[in-house]
Amino acid sequence: MVKRALEGLKGVSRADVSFRAKEARVMFDPTQVSVEEMVDAVKRIGFAASVKREAASEGVPSGKESTR
Repeated sequence: MVKRALEGLKGVSRADVSFRAKEARVMFDPTQVSVEEMVDAVKRIGFAASVKREAASEGVPSGKESTR
């Protein structure tokens, strides 16, 4: 459900969802979709969502955000 909600947004190219870790890693084009729109999409289907930003030094490529 969460993966489908995120990947259904224009600008989201990939969403990897882990219910065990309570985390989604999302690859997206920030010129087409905002983090707030992704959080809202997850909330609309009944799940809690917030943003967890990882520092670039932790190996997260630019343009890749995490929501949880």
